[in-house]
Amino acid sequence: MKVSAKRVLSILISISMLIGSIFVYSSLIRPTYSQIKDLRAEKASRLDFIAKNEAYIQQIQKALREYQDSKNITETTSLILPLNQDLASRVNQIAGMSSNNKLILELLSVQQLPIKPSNQPIIKGIGVLRFNLQLMGSYENFKSFLQALETNITLIDLIDLKISQAAQAKAAENNFRYTMVVDTYYQAE
Repeated sequence: MKVSAKRVLSILISISMLIGSIFVYSSLIRPTYSQIKDLRAEKASRLDFIAKNEAYIQQIQKALREYQDSKNITETTSLILPLNQDLASRVNQIAGMSSNNKLILELLSVQQLPIKPSNQPIIKGIGVLRFNLQLMGSYENFKSFLQALETNITLIDLIDLKISQAAQAKAAENNFRYTMVVDTYYQAE
């Protein structure tokens, strides 16, 4: 074979290889590349969708926690400022605190005061139950009773207090008579 024939043959082989690579590129690589681009775009949109949904789920969980916290706050508020008078529970609290502190409850009377309108939109009005108590016992026990009144979850205000010496027969035991007025509150309907 002549050198010129070899050149022409190598040029033809080169041209056929170029045409073959253009054909392979246009028929195989280009469509696959566009499929890859489409899949990458779909993957990015799905990841974006997942990220947005996770953000929404976190916001919903936060709102649920806040709702549960507000529910707990409402329950705690109902313990502090009950939704009704519940006179029996109040009398039981006072009697229980006096017996726990070894004081004798000699007298207990209750008076319902007029309902005070509230400036808060949540509470319609505040009702007041006024208790007149007469207790007898030692001063140390009475201090413990006052501390129990102070730390009780229900709001109880000491309005008036008078301390007097107990009857002469019991004076040897260092007993005093405590006449007091306390107010408890509730949410009026």
